[in-house]
Amino acid sequence: MRKRTFLCLATVAVMLCVGCRKQHFIKDDALRKQVHADFLQRQALANERAEPLYGGMDTLGLEEREALEFLYAYMPYSDMADYDGAFNLSQVRTALAARDTFSWGRHVPDDIFRHFVLVYRVNNENLDTARQYMFHALKERVRGLSMYEAALEVNHWCHEHMAYRASDGRTSAPLASLRTSLGRCGEESTFAVTALRSVGIPARQCYTPRWAHCDDNHAWVEVWVDGRWHFMGACEPDPELDMGWFAVPSTRTMMVHSNAYGRYMGDEEVNFRTGLTSRINMLHNYAPVRTLKVTVKDAEGRVQPGATVRFKLYNYAEYYPLATVTCDAQGQAQLTTGHGDLLIWATDGQRYAYNKVDVRKADTLTLYLTREAGREYVEELNMVPPVAGEARVTPTAAQVQHNAQRLAYEDSLRNAYTSTFPTQHTFRALFGDTMPEGPEASLTATQVWDFIRRSEGNYRAVARFIGAHLLRSSGGAQLYDYLMSYSDKDLRDMDCATLEAHLTSYDAFASAVPYDVYRRGLLPARISNELVRPWRQPLASFVGQSFGEQASAAELQAWTAQHIAVDDTGNYYNCPVSPVGVLQLRHADRHSRDIFYVALCRAAGVPAYLDNATNLIYVYEGGWRTVAFEARRLSQPTASLTLTWSGRGTKPVYWSHFSLAKYEDGDFVSYDFEDDPRMASFPATVALEPGYYCLCTGSRYPDGDVLSRMEFFVVDSGQRVTKELVMRPLVSKQTSVLGVVDPAYELIEGMATLGEYAGEKGMVCLFLGDYREPSKHLVVELQALRERLRLWGGMVYLCAPQNAQAMSWQLPNADCVVADASHPDPLQVKLVEATGLNFADDYPLVAVLNGRGEVLFCHSGYRIGLAEQLLRVAERR
Repeated sequence: MRKRTFLCLATVAVMLCVGCRKQHFIKDDALRKQVHADFLQRQALANERAEPLYGGMDTLGLEEREALEFLYAYMPYSDMADYDGAFNLSQVRTALAARDTFSWGRHVPDDIFRHFVLVYRVNNENLDTARQYMFHALKERVRGLSMYEAALEVNHWCHEHMAYRASDGRTSAPLASLRTSLGRCGEESTFAVTALRSVGIPARQCYTPRWAHCDDNHAWVEVWVDGRWHFMGACEPDPELDMGWFAVPSTRTMMVHSNAYGRYMGDEEVNFRTGLTSRINMLHNYAPVRTLKVTVKDAEGRVQPGATVRFKLYNYAEYYPLATVTCDAQGQAQLTTGHGDLLIWATDGQRYAYNKVDVRKADTLTLYLTREAGREYVEELNMVPPVAGEARVTPTAAQVQHNAQRLAYEDSLRNAYTSTFPTQHTFRALFGDTMPEGPEASLTATQVWDFIRRSEGNYRAVARFIGAHLLRSSGGAQLYDYLMSYSDKDLRDMDCATLEAHLTSYDAFASAVPYDVYRRGLLPARISNELVRPWRQPLASFVGQSFGEQASAAELQAWTAQHIAVDDTGNYYNCPVSPVGVLQLRHADRHSRDIFYVALCRAAGVPAYLDNATNLIYVYEGGWRTVAFEARRLSQPTASLTLTWSGRGTKPVYWSHFSLAKYEDGDFVSYDFEDDPRMASFPATVALEPGYYCLCTGSRYPDGDVLSRMEFFVVDSGQRVTKELVMRPLVSKQTSVLGVVDPAYELIEGMATLGEYAGEKGMVCLFLGDYREPSKHLVVELQALRERLRLWGGMVYLCAPQNAQAMSWQLPNADCVVADASHPDPLQVKLVEATGLNFADDYPLVAVLNGRGEVLFCHSGYRIGLAEQLLRVAERR
C-alpha cells in the first residue's frame, strides 16, 4: 500500500526556491504597469491584518515579485484574509518550477500560463499545499511524455486517488478530498485542475451552471494542449481527450462557463467582467450557439440604460439565471446561448418584465417594464431544451479495452487505500484501553463508531479528539450534541485542534439560556457553508477588549455595520471569508459578513444562528428575533405560508418539484429548503416576512421538456396563507410504448417469467456494463431515492459485474445478476431488439417495463437526473 505523505510547506519553499530571476514575468509593458497599479490599489486592504501580507517582496527576484503582484492585485477577500505571504510565495515558486521542469513549459503562452497555471485557486474550494504535493507525486510519472499524453496520465493519477460521490455544496480542499478519495463533480474537477496545473499544464474548471434537459449541473475540466483547449471528465479518464460521459449531454447545454482570475484578455466571449475577474462563455466549444439581443424599454417606449437583464433557464423547479447583463446606453443586453428555450427577465430594481424566448426561432426580444410587485396571478410555461448532438471522439475497441483495464487497476488502488479505514469491528483499537463503557462514558460505543465512520479518511483526527473527551469529567459541553452539529464533510476534513478549540470555549454560557437555545445558537461552530476555523477565542478576546464584560446583539450589529465594508464583487469566488479573516481585513461579501456577525454574537455569549434556507439572521435575547443589515430585510417573519399537497402522484420534493422565492430589488430570490425538515411533510408551514412571493412547480418529461407553473401572491403582515402545490400533469408521450418483450420470457429460469416478475407494479431494469463512472453516478442517484423506490414497490432487475454486487442491498426489491463481459445479458439483448435502440455499449442502459412486457422507458448512457426520470415513469407505469 502506498503511503500518502503531505509535503511540509517549509521544505517545499527550500526545494523550489529558484533564486533571483532577472526576466520579467509579465513581458508586455502596458499590462505590467496596469497590474502594478492594481496591486498598489489592493495593497491597502490588507493593512488591518495582524501579520503583514506583502512583507519581503523587495527581496524577491523580478519574475517572482511580478508573479506575486499579479496574484495579490486580483486576490479575492477570502484569500487575502485567510492565507499568508509564505503560502502565496510557495504557489508562485511551484508554478515556475513546473514551467522549468517539463518540456512543454516554455511553449505555454504567457497569458495562458498567467491565468491557468500560476493561479492557485480553481473555484470556491478551501486552499492547501496540494500543488506542491502533486508536483512531486507526478513529476517523474509525466516526465518524457508529450503534453497530450501527460494530460491523460495526470487524469489517470487523479482517478487512482478520487472517485465520484455526491456531497454538500462546500468544496473541500484537494488534500482533504485525497484523504477521503471521494467527492462530487465540483471537488473532482478542482482536484484534477490543481493536479494539471501542478505540472505546468494549463487547466480550468468548466461549469454548465444548470443542464437544460434535466435537473442539476455539472463540472468538468478543460486543458490547453499544443495550442487549443480540450475537455475531459475530472478523475474519469478516457482513452483520448474530448471524451466523457457528458460529451453528448453537453451538446444540449445553454451555457458553459469558467472563471478567469484577473484582467483576462482572451478571445472568448465574457459574460461578466470586473477589475478582478472575468466569467468566460465557452458554450461554442460544445453546442450550436446563437446570440440573443434584448432591448429594455419603459411603459412609454423609452430605452432603459442600466436596466438588468437575466437570461433564465428552468432547472431545479426554479428559473435560474445563466447570466446577468447590464443594459448599455441603447438599453440593450446580449448573450450567446444554445438552441433552446429561455425565460428573459428585465428589471430596473422596481418594475419588471419577462417573456419566454425560443432561441431556435428568435434572436431579438423587446421587454417593457410594466409589472410591479403585488399582482396575484398564475403563469404556465412549456420549456423545451436543445436537441442532442453527437460525441466528438469515438475510440477504437482496443482503446476502450485498454482503458477499462487501467480503470479497474486504479479502482483497486483506491479501494486498497479506503479499505484501511476503521470498520465497526476494528475501530475500538483506535482507543486502546482508554474507551470507557457505561455511565462514565460521554459517548456510547455505537455513537463513537458513527462519528469514526463518518470521518472516513480523517478518522485519526476525530478519534484523537474523541479519545481526549470520552470520560464525562474531561468533556465540557454535551459532547454528542457538539459533534452532531458538524456535517459529514466537516468530520472528513477538520483537524483535531479546531475541534478542541471550539469545545473548550463556551462552557460558561451553557447555563445562561435554555438548553435548546444553547444547542442551536451557541454550541455549533458551523454557521453556514464556511470551512470551520478556530474563531471563538480571537473573537471573544476582541469582544472583551472592545465592549467589556457584556455586549448586546444590537451593539455588535452596530459595530459590524460601521466597521465591516461590504462588497460582493471583491469576493468573487464566493468562498466564505472566515470570521477572524473578516475581523482582520474589515472587508467582506454580504454572506461572509453575516457569518461573522453570528460568530461574533456566539463569542459574546449571545445565541445566534443563520437560517440558511431564508438567509435570515436570528438572535436570542429572551426570545428569538431577526437581525438585518439591509433595509429590505428589516421586517420580522410575522406571516406564515402553509403548503398542501393532494397526495396524488409522486410526493413533491423541494428543488426537484417545487421552490419558493421572495421578490427583492426587482426579481425573485429562491429560498433553499433542500433537506429542511420544515418541507419534509405536508402540510408544510414556514414563517415568512411580509412580501411578494412566487411558488414555482415543474413536471419534466424524460426527453427534457418541462411543464412549469408559477403562482405569484402577496403575504401581508400577520397573515396565514395556504397554497396547494399544483403539478401540471404530463400527457401521453410520457408513457408511450417503445416496444414489447415477451412477458412469457423466463427471466429467472424455472422460477418467474418477465410478466410475473413485473407484476402490477412493473419493473426497472439496470444494466451497468463494466461499472464505470457513468454507471456509478446513476447508482448514487438511485441510492438517494431508496425511500421512493420502496414506496413504489416494483422490482429492480440489476445486471452488474462482480465488483458492484455489494450495492444491490442498498436498492429495495433488487435482484442482482452478475454481468458477463463477453456476453450481454439476454434481457438486455431483448430490450435493445424490441425498442430498436441504437446501443453501442453506452452504459448504463436503463428501462421500465410493465407486466405485459411493454417498454415504457428506455435510455442508453448517463445524464444527471436519470434516476429521477426513471422512477417517475415507473411510478406512473
